[in-house]
Amino acid sequence: MKPKFGIVLPRRGILFSKSSASQDIIDLRRLAEKYGYDAVWAGDSVLAKPRLDSISVLSAVAGATEKVKLGTACFASFPLRHPILLAYQWATLGVS
Repeated sequence: MKPKFGIVLPRRGILFSKSSASQDIIDLRRLAEKYGYDAVWAGDSVLAKPRLDSISVLSAVAGATEKVKLGTACFASFPLRHPILLAYQWATLGVS
């Protein structure tokens, strides 16, 4: 079996970038596909340092990807989210 590799998108420091955070993330996804990575991951935290929301980021990446798989590196914040809204967000991501 061939090993699979992925990258975790940086979503904290990118907020302080002088360029467009959304464009930087899409560009990173394109590079991941170009260099043969199998997956793109987004971590999650509601209470820690400021960062972009993982579900929103994955939705944006889903619209711009062709073959990489998407996932959350950690989603320990799900107990802090409203269950109906979380289900709605995940369902929307699944259609993206």
